[in-house]
Amino acid sequence: MGNTGSTPQVTFDTGFFGIRPDEDEATYPGRYGEALARWMQQRLEARGVITEGVIAEDFGWLVIVTRKPFLLWLGCGHIDGSTTEWSLFPAVESSLAGRLFGRRRHREALDALWRHVEAIVPGIPDVANIRWE
Repeated sequence: MGNTGSTPQVTFDTGFFGIRPDEDEATYPGRYGEALARWMQQRLEARGVITEGVIAEDFGWLVIVTRKPFLLWLGCGHIDGSTTEWSLFPAVESSLAGRLFGRRRHREALDALWRHVEAIVPGIPDVANIRWE
């Protein structure tokens, strides 16, 4: 599976998302973002986006939006060395055939997810220093 095209990212500061002491046992040591991922999942669903759950990955946490016909997810994690600086980025993955024949659909799904993120992030409690990249 591979990621198609470049994807946007947003980073921001907030002390709103806590870190459980054992949270990084599900990820790589020192990698956090579960509270952010679960909060984003709730906000996406409140906007009508059906999600398939939150899972741990080596680099942080994912909100799985869909698995078929391609994998669409939102990456959620902290910035190294900080417990109050966070990052979000959408990604789409598919098979080689899917990348060759579904590029437009991938981009549309990624863009739609990102529009939700753009609407949600300014409403994060105590958010500051929002940086869209």
